[in-house]
Amino acid sequence: GLTYDVTGAENHTCILSIAPSPVEEGVIWAGTDDGNIQLTTDGGESWTNCAPLIKELPSGAWVPQIVPSESKAGEAWVVVNNYRQNDYAPYLYHSSDYGKRWKRVVDESHVEGYVLSFAQDPEESRLQFLGTEQGLWVSIDGGAQWTKWTVGYPTVPTMDMVIQPRGQDL
Repeated sequence: GLTYDVTGAENHTCILSIAPSPVEEGVIWAGTDDGNIQLTTDGGESWTNCAPLIKELPSGAWVPQIVPSESKAGEAWVVVNNYRQNDYAPYLYHSSDYGKRWKRVVDESHVEGYVLSFAQDPEESRLQFLGTEQGLWVSIDGGAQWTKWTVGYPTVPTMDMVIQPRGQDL
């Protein structure tokens, strides 16, 4: 026989990313599969949904990664992808004031493919890396301009990145 799929997965409501601040105790960001970007500044006692404050955020998009700054309290980058709703545009948002104001960092004029991951260099904050469905992108000016990294790196989905502390390399 057949069994019914009663997992509830089709209802969304799953947390996809949890990112505690390395700078400020009690600050935790969380992203969900239904477009919510939650923030607590008191260790989880209360939460605020920052998503309604982002003008261009697609409704119901996935938030698979949040990257808090390693040097500034209240600063974070939020990776959003909406390809499950046939929207292949790149979305990366930045806030430096605990999610009160947001700026879209990339769009189709900057990079190719929807965004999958982000990393900021811990030593040089203007050096940033962006992983998309179409490869790896780098910015040396804090996200104002992006260049596709092609030296020794193919055009492949770049799902996750980390700057290794010991080797200080991507």
